[in-house]
Amino acid sequence: MNIRRVAELEKLGMMAPAGRRAFEARSEAKSAIYAYENAPRTLPAEAEKRFRANRKAWEFFSAQPPWYRRVTIYWVLSAKKEETRERRLATLIEDSENGRRIGLLP
Repeated sequence: MNIRRVAELEKLGMMAPAGRRAFEARSEAKSAIYAYENAPRTLPAEAEKRFRANRKAWEFFSAQPPWYRRVTIYWVLSAKKEETRERRLATLIEDSENGRRIGLLP
């Protein structure tokens, strides 16, 4: 259930009684626990500074749609090991500098 959307639906009078009951019965402990709900939306300051240092790469990345930026940032930051995060950031910067998206995405 999209928790943020409930208030909007209530305001528009589009919230059905069954939806309202489901929303009220939800468990706070189980709300917003999925990775996609808590995914980082920005790079840490140090990583962004390194990325911005390569102007061509940063311009390409910034011109990409929000979904692509969000997915690639998550890809970089979701690595468990620091060396993997560093390698992924380097790949993202290199691919962006060459005007291409990372190999995982269209």
